[in-house]
Amino acid sequence: MKCKYCGYNLGLEDEYCPHCGKANEQAKKHIEDMKHYREDYEQTRDDVITKSTRFNSITARVAIIAVMLLLIIIMLIITANNSDIETREKRNNKRIAEEVEKNRSEIEATLKEMEEHRDYLAMKYFMTNHRLRSNDDFNEYSRVFTAVIDYEVIYSDIISIVDGFDGYGDKTAKDRCYDIAIYISDWNRYVDGEFWNDSPDSPMHSGEHGAFLRDIRKDTQDMVQVYFELTDEQASSMWTMEKDAIGEMLYEKCMDLYPKDKEDD
Repeated sequence: MKCKYCGYNLGLEDEYCPHCGKANEQAKKHIEDMKHYREDYEQTRDDVITKSTRFNSITARVAIIAVMLLLIIIMLIITANNSDIETREKRNNKRIAEEVEKNRSEIEATLKEMEEHRDYLAMKYFMTNHRLRSNDDFNEYSRVFTAVIDYEVIYSDIISIVDGFDGYGDKTAKDRCYDIAIYISDWNRYVDGEFWNDSPDSPMHSGEHGAFLRDIRKDTQDMVQVYFELTDEQASSMWTMEKDAIGEMLYEKCMDLYPKDKEDD
């Protein structure tokens, strides 16, 4: 494009001729359009930047809130699962029950062997670890399980007295004697089945179970008699005595056997 006044070569955006200074009328409309396009472009760009910034800010806040809510929910779930003792216990019992069902034949064989060999303490811990007392499939062993629990408590209390209570908490010899008395006085009710109204021909008291129960009662009586130096009459009569009377009798013997502990009571 040439200047119509001096013939100098012009560009489309030259508003004035750089040689003669006259207005470039040929490019006037083009220049006005370009200015308009440039202004529209600048305005559009500013709008886009503003909206994009606002969108990114909102999106970022929403994302942060969403992540925080998700973390809170996860923490609540984890906390609920780990802090709810009842839920954890149910889950653990279910797992143990499934293992027992899976290995039922082996467990029944082990119980039978323990019963035959009169392994009272071993059966107590085996039964407890496998939650067999609350398993309906092993109801036949119900009185046997109760007997080994009682035996283990009486045995542990006697050992605690003999050891001088080191590592056994705050219980004194008197506490242990009366604890033993409770399990002896309750034997007829819970082991022999008086409380449960067991029939004479109940499978819980017949066959090997019945023989086991007779032996564990005798061994429990012998254990108490030996440790507390009871007479034969005292040992045999303790099953029909009131628990307070049993506790007094055992504690009186305990004071004679362990006089140094009397001062601690």
